[in-house]
Amino acid sequence: MYPKLVALDTDWTLFWGWLKVNEWGRGPNAYSPKEDNIEKRNYWEIQDRTNHNVACGMYADVPKIIKDILKNGAKLAIVSRNTSKAMCDRALWHWTVQDHHGKDKRLIDLVSFDEVYDADKTTHFRKIKEWTKFEYSDMIHFDDEAINNNVEMMLGVTFQVSRDQKGLTWENYQQGLEIWRGNKRIHSPWQGLQLNRYPKLKLLGYSGMDEGTIRQLEAGGRRTDTKEAARYGYAMYVADDPRVAIYFNNWIKNAFAAGTATTVCAVYARDGELWDRMNKVTLVNIVNGREVIDSTFQIWVPGWATDIMQKRGSLFATAWSEEDRDRQVAQWGVKKPYVLFARHPNMGGNFPIPNPQRFNELVIYPQIQENLIVVRRMSDNELGSAGNVFYPGKIRDWNITIPQRTRDDFAAHRENIG
Repeated sequence: MYPKLVALDTDWTLFWGWLKVNEWGRGPNAYSPKEDNIEKRNYWEIQDRTNHNVACGMYADVPKIIKDILKNGAKLAIVSRNTSKAMCDRALWHWTVQDHHGKDKRLIDLVSFDEVYDADKTTHFRKIKEWTKFEYSDMIHFDDEAINNNVEMMLGVTFQVSRDQKGLTWENYQQGLEIWRGNKRIHSPWQGLQLNRYPKLKLLGYSGMDEGTIRQLEAGGRRTDTKEAARYGYAMYVADDPRVAIYFNNWIKNAFAAGTATTVCAVYARDGELWDRMNKVTLVNIVNGREVIDSTFQIWVPGWATDIMQKRGSLFATAWSEEDRDRQVAQWGVKKPYVLFARHPNMGGNFPIPNPQRFNELVIYPQIQENLIVVRRMSDNELGSAGNVFYPGKIRDWNITIPQRTRDDFAAHRENIG
């Protein structure tokens, strides 16, 4: 199983160094246009003919990776926000790699889609989808900038980041492919909103949501709202207790614009067997050894480990916090695609669960929403008689991973984790 299209970024993904118009071709006797100042130094490196200190070099595993992409019959795309397509194309013209037949070719000649322009990368992939008719779920993108992971959150393109300017390595490439395959393994075909079309349906819990999100999910899609990134990122937050869902359904109305339309929905896995097999991990909410609440926004500060907190302040910080959360969860032995379970402190006031009892929450990310989830709006009468799914009782059946520090937290609160 292999993607139909593999997209690679340029600077610090395909090669080290920067191809910047304002840095190349500034020495004596420079040519115009700028790209004419790029010359080959050796097999791996190119340099500025007017200043040999300005250079770029293809990463060591890139030739092997490109050969593997082509061997698997996938289309190769270059997807970059570099402001000079001409310079990127010239660099790729200088580098040679082997095609799937073992013949030396200029790298640029092996590229099916050459998307190099300064725009949000969702624009690049929308254009590629328009031309190829491929589904986003059949694409993967390798990039060194976490801020471009919005192609996964918004569209469903599998995203794999390379860190610390190490570029695209064979290990990183294989990790990305395994995540892509994981997304495929949890896919259950969308059959519409009639629940009887899903013979293996499994109730997961309840969620109060705004009308826009509900409509996206009712179309078999994903939540794409980037205005709110809660504790554990852009996701659907689901409660096992319907009373909690009702509480937050009303909370949304008060926290956002007046007149916001919301409804509590029952949230189901289309295929309960797939759900039981997929990756899950349980977290707790402790910061510096104590539970903390941000009283301004009425949002509980996330995570006992700062590695999983959703950072705010800039899109850059938020994007890297998403990647850092994935890395921390992977260190606990759970890899993407995954969902999170959390035990949260009591909200106090008119919260429906007696204080100081904590409540349970399930975090479902967009890739899983689109692949596996179906929702149904609930009436007041149905909510009044709805039962508690009770996540701690599902740990064994749902194959939920429990890190030791989570067990320690439950013990400290004299709670039974099962």
